[in-house]
Amino acid sequence: MVECCNIDEKLYSKLFKAFGDRSRLRIVALLASNELTVNEIAKEIGLSQPTVSRHLAVLKEADLVVDRRDKQRIYYSLKKDSVLACCVGFCDRLEIKEVRIKVSKKNKK
Repeated sequence: MVECCNIDEKLYSKLFKAFGDRSRLRIVALLASNELTVNEIAKEIGLSQPTVSRHLAVLKEADLVVDRRDKQRIYYSLKKDSVLACCVGFCDRLEIKEVRIKVSKKNKK
Protein backbone atom coordinates (compact mmCIF):
# COMPACT_ATOMS: atom_id res chain seq x y z
CA MET A 1 0.00 0.00 0.00
CA VAL A 2 1.31 3.45 -0.94
CA GLU A 3 1.42 6.13 1.75
CA CYS A 4 -0.52 9.19 0.64
CA CYS A 5 0.90 12.64 1.24
CA ASN A 6 0.74 12.67 5.07
CA ILE A 7 -2.96 13.59 5.09
CA ASP A 8 -4.68 13.86 8.46
CA GLU A 9 -7.51 11.55 7.44
CA LYS A 10 -9.60 12.16 10.55
CA LEU A 11 -9.45 15.94 10.16
CA TYR A 12 -10.21 16.02 6.44
CA SER A 13 -12.96 13.41 6.78
CA LYS A 14 -14.67 15.69 9.30
CA LEU A 15 -14.20 18.76 7.10
CA PHE A 16 -15.40 17.12 3.90
CA LYS A 17 -18.36 15.59 5.72
CA ALA A 18 -19.29 19.13 6.79
CA PHE A 19 -18.95 20.36 3.20
CA GLY A 20 -20.64 17.24 1.80
CA ASP A 21 -24.25 18.29 2.32
CA ARG A 22 -26.11 20.70 0.06
CA SER A 23 -27.92 22.41 2.92
CA ARG A 24 -24.67 22.95 4.81
CA LEU A 25 -23.09 24.38 1.67
CA ARG A 26 -25.98 26.83 1.43
CA ILE A 27 -25.46 27.78 5.08
CA VAL A 28 -21.73 28.27 4.48
CA ALA A 29 -22.52 30.52 1.50
CA LEU A 30 -24.94 32.59 3.58
CA LEU A 31 -22.52 32.95 6.46
CA ALA A 32 -19.67 33.94 4.16
CA SER A 33 -21.07 37.46 4.01
CA ASN A 34 -23.45 37.72 6.96
CA GLU A 35 -23.66 36.97 10.65
CA LEU A 36 -27.07 35.33 11.13
CA THR A 37 -29.27 33.66 13.73
CA VAL A 38 -30.64 30.14 13.32
CA ASN A 39 -34.09 31.54 12.52
CA GLU A 40 -32.71 33.89 9.88
CA ILE A 41 -30.83 31.02 8.24
CA ALA A 42 -33.91 28.77 8.41
CA LYS A 43 -36.08 31.41 6.77
CA GLU A 44 -33.53 32.08 4.04
CA ILE A 45 -33.00 28.46 3.02
CA GLY A 46 -36.46 27.08 3.81
CA LEU A 47 -35.55 24.54 6.49
CA SER A 48 -36.89 24.12 10.02
CA GLN A 49 -35.02 25.65 12.93
CA PRO A 50 -34.09 22.24 14.43
CA THR A 51 -32.70 21.06 11.08
CA VAL A 52 -30.59 24.20 10.70
CA SER A 53 -29.36 23.80 14.28
CA ARG A 54 -28.19 20.25 13.51
CA HIS A 55 -26.37 21.46 10.38
CA LEU A 56 -24.73 24.27 12.37
CA ALA A 57 -23.58 21.73 14.98
CA VAL A 58 -21.81 19.74 12.26
CA LEU A 59 -20.19 22.91 10.91
CA LYS A 60 -19.11 23.96 14.42
CA GLU A 61 -17.69 20.49 15.12
CA ALA A 62 -15.58 20.88 11.98
CA ASP A 63 -14.46 24.32 13.24
CA LEU A 64 -15.97 26.07 10.21
CA VAL A 65 -18.55 28.15 12.07
CA VAL A 66 -18.39 30.17 15.28
CA ASP A 67 -21.22 31.55 17.39
CA ARG A 68 -21.64 34.70 19.44
CA ARG A 69 -24.32 35.24 22.06
CA ASP A 70 -26.05 38.61 22.34
CA LYS A 71 -28.61 38.46 25.16
CA GLN A 72 -31.26 35.97 23.96
CA ARG A 73 -29.90 35.53 20.43
CA ILE A 74 -27.02 33.50 19.10
CA TYR A 75 -25.35 34.74 15.94
CA TYR A 76 -23.39 32.44 13.67
CA SER A 77 -20.59 33.39 11.31
CA LEU A 78 -18.21 31.57 9.02
CA LYS A 79 -14.63 31.04 10.16
CA LYS A 80 -13.13 32.04 6.83
CA ASP A 81 -9.60 31.34 8.02
CA SER A 82 -10.61 27.73 8.79
CA VAL A 83 -12.20 27.31 5.35
CA LEU A 84 -9.08 28.70 3.69
CA ALA A 85 -6.79 26.53 5.82
CA CYS A 86 -8.83 23.47 4.86
CA CYS A 87 -8.73 24.13 1.14
CA VAL A 88 -5.13 25.29 0.94
CA GLY A 89 -3.92 22.67 3.39
CA PHE A 90 -5.56 19.83 1.49
CA CYS A 91 -4.17 21.02 -1.85
CA ASP A 92 -0.72 21.43 -0.30
CA ARG A 93 -0.84 17.89 1.10
CA LEU A 94 -1.67 16.60 -2.37
CA GLU A 95 1.05 18.85 -3.80
CA ILE A 96 -1.50 20.70 -5.95
CA LYS A 97 0.10 24.11 -6.22
CA GLU A 98 -0.47 24.76 -9.90
CA VAL A 99 -4.22 24.98 -9.37
CA ARG A 100 -3.91 27.86 -6.91
CA ILE A 101 -1.61 29.73 -9.27
CA LYS A 102 -3.95 29.21 -12.23
CA VAL A 103 -7.04 30.18 -10.23
CA SER A 104 -5.48 33.36 -8.88
CA LYS A 105 -4.29 34.39 -12.35
CA LYS A 106 -7.71 33.65 -13.83
CA ASN A 107 -9.42 35.81 -11.18
CA LYS A 108 -7.13 38.76 -11.96
CA LYS A 109 -8.29 38.95 -15.58
